[in-house]
Amino acid sequence: MSIWNYEKKVVLQAAQQMAQEGLVVGTSGNVSLRLGKYGGRELMAITPHGRYYDSLDVDDIVVVDFEGERVEGELDASIETMLHIGVYKARRKVNAVIHIHPTFGSALAVAGLEVPAILDDQVTQIGGEIKVAEYALSGSPELLQNVLSALGPRNAVLLANHGALGIGRDMREAFTVCELLEKTAKIYIYALSLGKVNLLPAEIAEVEKAYFAVLHGESEE
Repeated sequence: MSIWNYEKKVVLQAAQQMAQEGLVVGTSGNVSLRLGKYGGRELMAITPHGRYYDSLDVDDIVVVDFEGERVEGELDASIETMLHIGVYKARRKVNAVIHIHPTFGSALAVAGLEVPAILDDQVTQIGGEIKVAEYALSGSPELLQNVLSALGPRNAVLLANHGALGIGRDMREAFTVCELLEKTAKIYIYALSLGKVNLLPAEIAEVEKAYFAVLHGESEE
């Protein structure tokens, strides 16, 4: 049995729940969990490339180091492995990354519309507005740079013509961020269709962003 059996199970369960909730279709999307250092190397567990989630078991989850080299597992790691690694390197408090293809979030990503600060929970849990990262091919260094630029200090970002990314201090938080991103995107689209969007008062948004920064800000380490 792998020494990371529990952590790999966490990744597997999140991936299967992601598919069951319709946040992805087929084999799309990917999920990872930071494992910390082992043998002097930073490691993470990540879903394999091109596999249906309901067909996976714990042993199918791949462990790689932060160079993208496989440490454990027989399958190829996700094509977005370097995207996950890049987020972990940039955000030291982040321990889980989930890449999804949600319907409403993807609609905004196709339209190139960022979501302004419209909901309290959006700001306190995501950190404010949800920006759109410029388009780049999956797995490319350009995609990583575009995602990090648009993500900033927040916990969610839309990927132009692609999908979205949610992150958190643990897997449950990252998954909640993904669900909240899709809920917020849905509400925003509905409000736009009604012809009126009222933003949170600026002073309230700033207080809520400050609360978020206390929990998630990298300067706190």
